[in-house]
Amino acid sequence: MTSDTTVSIENAEIIYEKPPSGAFEEVLFGSDRGNTLWVRFSDRDGAAEWIGKFGCGVSTSMRVTKAVEPDRFMVVAGGAAYLVDATRRQLLNQHIDAFVQDIAYDSKRNHFIAADVRLRIIEGGHEVWASKRVSIDDIHGLRVDGRVLSGTAVVGYEGEEEPFSFDLDSREFLTGPDFSSWDVPAPSAKPKPWWRFWK
Repeated sequence: MTSDTTVSIENAEIIYEKPPSGAFEEVLFGSDRGNTLWVRFSDRDGAAEWIGKFGCGVSTSMRVTKAVEPDRFMVVAGGAAYLVDATRRQLLNQHIDAFVQDIAYDSKRNHFIAADVRLRIIEGGHEVWASKRVSIDDIHGLRVDGRVLSGTAVVGYEGEEEPFSFDLDSREFLTGPDFSSWDVPAPSAKPKPWWRFWK
């Protein structure tokens, strides 16, 4: 997925109506089976434009944000995340998980931070760390500001919410709810039948 253009692609926006066929050059990321998120990428003047088609997960979280200046963008498409070099039209990293509600990107460490009822750090497509549980049902609204990740956790059965903040370097929560008492411990080894103790 390369382009001959040397113009830096610096802007991106979600478009909510499928563009007419042939109106823009299109590049597919993920699968086009099922739901697809359409994102228009353009240079500063709007002269060079192309459309990225991104396969969607099942959550309602849809956004595009600049991850690294001048031309790297993170696209969140229903729980699926794509890191794209918009000038070269290349996929740099991705993470797709059916149970993820929202995803953020840590550009310093090149990690995705996936959220369901806890935060999970994803490196090279694999979970390398998971937080304590901070929600009873859902985490959404993830955003990174400097080295702090913030978001909102659902904390009540009537949809009550509470904000949280998380230090990306220490991997500790600065503020927010704690549902770690809800975590189920890993099952221990199956006990031996009583008659085995007599042998």
